[in-house]
Amino acid sequence: MTDRLLDRLSDLAVVAFAVWTAVYHAGLLFDPPTWVLLVCWLVVLAGLGGLYAWRLPSWTAERAPETSLDRPPLGYWAFAAIATGVVAGTAAGLHKSGVPWWVVWAAGLLSVAATAAVFVGARGGAHVLRGGDEEDEPARGMTAVPVLTAAGFAIASLFLVNTDGDDAFFVSRSVWTAAHGRVPLQDVIFTQGELPPIAGEPPVSSIEVLVGALARVLGVPAASFLWYVALPVAVFLAVWALWRLVREWAPRRLLACFVVAVAYLVWAGESAGSLGAFHLLRMWQGKAMFVSALIPLLYVYLTRWAERRSPAALALAATAGVAATGLSSTAALLVPLVVAAVAGPLIITRRVGAGVAAAAALAYPVGAGLLVTLTHSGGEMVEGRAAGAAASYAVVLLAGALGVIGGCALWLSPWLARPGAPALIAGGIAAVTTVLLVTGLLEFMGSATGAGPVMWRTLWVVPAPVLVGLLATVTLPRVLARGPATARRWLVLAPAALVCAALVVGGLPLWARDAGTLVEGRPSWKAVPKELRTSRVVVREAKAHQGQAEGQRDGGAVVLMPQRYMRTVPMFAIGANAVSPNSHHLHILGASRTFTDDRKLLTRLVQSPRSRKPAAGPVREALRRVQVTVACAHRADTAALRIIAAAGYGGRREIGGLVCLFTGGVAGDVHPGKP
Repeated sequence: MTDRLLDRLSDLAVVAFAVWTAVYHAGLLFDPPTWVLLVCWLVVLAGLGGLYAWRLPSWTAERAPETSLDRPPLGYWAFAAIATGVVAGTAAGLHKSGVPWWVVWAAGLLSVAATAAVFVGARGGAHVLRGGDEEDEPARGMTAVPVLTAAGFAIASLFLVNTDGDDAFFVSRSVWTAAHGRVPLQDVIFTQGELPPIAGEPPVSSIEVLVGALARVLGVPAASFLWYVALPVAVFLAVWALWRLVREWAPRRLLACFVVAVAYLVWAGESAGSLGAFHLLRMWQGKAMFVSALIPLLYVYLTRWAERRSPAALALAATAGVAATGLSSTAALLVPLVVAAVAGPLIITRRVGAGVAAAAALAYPVGAGLLVTLTHSGGEMVEGRAAGAAASYAVVLLAGALGVIGGCALWLSPWLARPGAPALIAGGIAAVTTVLLVTGLLEFMGSATGAGPVMWRTLWVVPAPVLVGLLATVTLPRVLARGPATARRWLVLAPAALVCAALVVGGLPLWARDAGTLVEGRPSWKAVPKELRTSRVVVREAKAHQGQAEGQRDGGAVVLMPQRYMRTVPMFAIGANAVSPNSHHLHILGASRTFTDDRKLLTRLVQSPRSRKPAAGPVREALRRVQVTVACAHRADTAALRIIAAAGYGGRREIGGLVCLFTGGVAGDVHPGKP
């Protein structure tokens, strides 16, 4: 009962957010206040709810499985597929130890080809749609563990702080929306809407505006609503999505599979781009919600469509495509890969209609991507080059022990997943991933699409936690299954125990300091507390000084600090900007060369006491052009402070380890604050 209720609630969340995304995109044509968008959203949801209730029987109808065949027997081709899959996975994980990368994709291609030969040839291509494994176990009675895990993750997310420079973009959109009640169509990071938006982030994503609009209605700070409400809800839904995919794909021992999948997530802290880092540590970002919740749910819906031809499942898959677009522009790149992994195996096993219909999931994200491409005039969408296949694998699927485990799980997944659609889809995922890992392909795709630096995200097509969890479902040889019943029960858990032990020994927990994580004693914003407190006081002092200065800047106060302090300013500041909260965003802003160079020079000036300082003349001109209200440097950075003072700044004030000087040379009537 609880399973069904939470399943329906997660489906409702997908539908509700998809409707919001469609309303938001329509609103971009007219730029209405956000309260109008919210009202339209609720009206459309009410209409869809009535339609669903009216057409409930036809929408929930599911076709019975066509066949109930067993998994194809293990023959020479099967053993070849498994052996080459182990070689590919081991080589991928040990590439940094000197294993040539060509071994990975060459062995991977052989494994995929051998798997396809077995699956396509089984019963003339009529491979099982729904398997009948004698060890299958129902999901009934298992709900407590995933529910408690999801709740634990949701609570833990409030206390873990792992800062990320991209928040300068994401959180600032919510903060600006909450303050002004409108969609931020221009830059709100460096200016008060005086420049075009970030080139690599067209206003396709709708999640930030929804957070800001709801925060405005509730009368709470946008960042507080994001991190104290939206974050735990998203984390809970992501863990539940993981459990739903385990229930769809695991042939047996569902709880063991789920526990191993969770262990893989929480011990994947060695890379800031791992699936674990984009789960518990960064779920407030739309792209993290996309990879952690939407991709597993998309596989759930498409699996149900492939097996049961459920109209509701296909409609939910298409709806998930809309929701994915509202979470991240990466959806235009990734959803087609997910659909290819599902549709390809269906088509080659003579289920052409089901495979073609699955393309409904990619219609909206691809359409949005094409529209942005046709209307975008900023050249490269994202500055930089694509990382190669080996580097991308190490970022997402990791290196060393976890890289070996993830790689073996990937190429063995067709033989571990439940027979039928899950096994076919797992084979499709292995095939798509193997092609992506061919040397030079990611670089070519990055050059062709202008999205080079984010091409590593294509490996998000792999639902690695669930595939690793499937290792726990390995069937032991029958000779080991003999003996007392109690001993057999413990013995079947040996694969799960071994995998978990390897993950713990070879991985790094997400909460470790080496993973860049702080564990706070109370629910916290996602910023280093000392830096956030200092930035708040500096911005308050700057705005107070700006308000009494003659000829004040129309765009609001501008603060200069070391960049780790400036990156927190967009999280809370209204009517004030930092000189450069994020250098990457500065480079793709599309502003004038002078605008960019001034901010780079000023950031370099105060970044570190040991850094080489620019000449005083260019600094004076840059401070004047940027109209910096207050300039702060480390207390030990006497060289930078002398240059700033020589430019006409004074009223020395010590704030949280920084020394701040104000424009005009005096600020005596502004009382110093304590962070």
